[in-house]
Parts: sequence; structure tokens; C-alpha cells
Amino acid sequence: MDSGAATSNNPIETNALSSEPAARAPKRHPFAKFFSGAAITIAFVLLKLKALVFLVFDFFRGYAVNPFEGFGLMQFSVAGVSMGLSIWAMALKAPLRLVIGFVAIIVIHEIGHAVAIRAKGLQAGVMVFIPFIGGAVTLKDQPRSAYDDAQIGLAGPIAGTFASLVFLQIYKWTGQPLYLAIAAAGFAVNLLNLLPIGMLDGGRISAAVTKWMWVFGGGVLIYKVVKQPNPLMLLIIVLVAFQVYLSIVREKDDKAFYDVTLFQRVFIGISYFLLVLFLGHQTYMNLNRLAALAK
Repeated sequence: MDSGAATSNNPIETNALSSEPAARAPKRHPFAKFFSGAAITIAFVLLKLKALVFLVFDFFRGYAVNPFEGFGLMQFSVAGVSMGLSIWAMALKAPLRLVIGFVAIIVIHEIGHAVAIRAKGLQAGVMVFIPFIGGAVTLKDQPRSAYDDAQIGLAGPIAGTFASLVFLQIYKWTGQPLYLAIAAAGFAVNLLNLLPIGMLDGGRISAAVTKWMWVFGGGVLIYKVVKQPNPLMLLIIVLVAFQVYLSIVREKDDKAFYDVTLFQRVFIGISYFLLVLFLGHQTYMNLNRLAALAK
């Protein structure tokens, strides 16, 4: 039975008839919008970082190798005897503890080369130490490209830099100048080793960037010989000239060896110059610290 009253089953119509305003969705606070956006951004960055971490881990996993694989009695004997002779010869000119620390950095430097050699699937020959100069690791197998050779060249100074940083940190903990002197010597020898000169690590690295860097390295070497002539420097010039000659011959016989992509060239170049800048800064700072302590 119709009562004559207006009725409706629609809630909107009911609100309109009762003159009550319709319910509105609550407004979000500006901070809520900011934090939700920040949370999404952070989650996105973490996902990218996770991918980067896996990429870096996969890269370094290739360097988890035994650097002494293939070494026998002869190789260990050469390394041990030459190391002992180096320590003995340098101990005639410097304190024994300083010499032992310096040689320890050289050992870490050469192990860095050996690790990179094995990571590239190559065999190291012998590890030999040379008094007042450093050391060297020979190769049984030759690198397949200038890019591989440059990575092997970079591995030594990077390892030597980390070893020097360890001694610098020990100095900061103990305050003993001996460890500062070892660190400074380590930074300096790794920096000098990056000169773009044929047989040095810098010569191997620069071949993957541009061989014009050899001109600069040769100029520095000639200047040093003119200013301070001695038989050792003359021998180094002869060895460098021979190394350059071998590189020219190799380029004629194996042109593919020097085929380096732009990305590889840029990567090696940036790594090289950043390492030079860091080692130059550390050498300068720590030699000044030593000089200040000596006053």
C-alpha cells in the first residue's frame, strides 16, 4: 500500500533528500606521498644494487684461483733464493725490518700478477725478486690480447696498493714510524711501476690505451739518464728499447693482439689514471708525514 512518502533504495538519493553531504575519500598527507615514493625509489635502487653486487661477485669469482698452480720445486726455489738475496742486499743499505716490510709488499704485488695470469687461463713461469728494483713474474703462455695483458699489468699495482694501505693502517693504530716508512715505500714503488715504459707494468697497461704513452715514458727515462747517469739506468734503456722492438714485431705478426674495443680502452684508461692519481697522492702525503716526523 502506497503511503505517499518518497522512498529510495539509492544511498546517494537518500543523502540528497536528507540534505546530508556525500562521504568523501580522505586526503593523503603530503608526507605519506613522499615516503611512499621514497620507498619505491629505494626498492628500485636496491634491486639494481643487487644486480650490480651479483655482477661484481661474478667478476671477482673468476679471480678465485691458486696463483701458484703449476709451480714446482724449481719455481719455489728461484722465488725463495732471489727473495733472500734481495733482502740481504737491501738490508746493507736500510734497516732490516723496513726491508722485510718492503719486500712483503713486492710479494703481494707479484702475487696479484700471478692471480690475474691464472684467471686468464694462462700459466705463470717463475717469480723472481731483484734487489732495489722489485720483482717479476714470467709467463709460460702469452696473453691473447693487449686488453688481457693490461689487466694482468694492473693486477700487480692494485694488489701492492692494498698491501701498502694495510701498513699505513697499522701505522695509524700503533703510531710507529716504521710502518709509515714501509707504506710510503710501497706507494712509491707501485707508482714508479706505472710509468708507461716497455717492461714495466705501465708499459703493458698503456699498450691497451695508446702506444703514444710510451713516448712520454721514454722521455722521462732519457731525462733521468741524462741527469743521473749510471749503468743500471743504461741497462733499463736497452731493455725498454728491446721491448718496444718486440712489440713492433708482434704487431706485424699478430695484428689482432692490439684489437681493443673502445669500451675496453676507456675502462683500462680510467683504471690506470685513477690508480696513478691515488698512488701519487698517497706517496706525496706519506713522504711529507715522514719528513715531518724526522724534524
